[in-house]
Order: sequence, then C-alpha cells, then structure tokens
Amino acid sequence: MAIETHLIRVADSATSSQIEVILKALVSIGGRVDVVANKSIIATFDGDYSEVIKRKPGVLIVGGVNFRGRAVRKVVKKVSQ
Repeated sequence: MAIETHLIRVADSATSSQIEVILKALVSIGGRVDVVANKSIIATFDGDYSEVIKRKPGVLIVGGVNFRGRAVRKVVKKVSQ
C-alpha cells in the first residue's frame, strides 16, 4: 500500500508504557508520529502495517484518514449589535 495518515485510538485503560510501545512500533516501521493527544495518535505510515499496530496492547482502532481534496469551510460568527 501507500503511505497514508492514520488515526489510532488508544484504550482509556492503556498505561503510559503501552502507549510508549505503540509509539516505538510506529517509529520502527518507518512511520512518522504527527500528533499525540487525549488517547489518540495521528501518524503517517504504510497502510500494510496497520494490522501490526492493531495487534499492539491498548489499541482500539486504527483507521485511515484522508485530508486531501476537502475544502475547509470558513466559519464566520455573526454578532448582532
């Protein structure tokens, strides 16, 4: 497969050592960790390795995320005076 951005959801009961194992696994397969926040990890890696990451303890979901081709809506807050 190709290099893709993935969302990895970590279980609420996961320990910090389990999260560290997940991050080390991502780096070992040649992945790049983009964001780690609130038991979620956004990482870029080859999709062939998604099953490897899914089998790590503490991982709930691994899914591909596509940011390309989508326009971001401009949100304008209107305030009446």
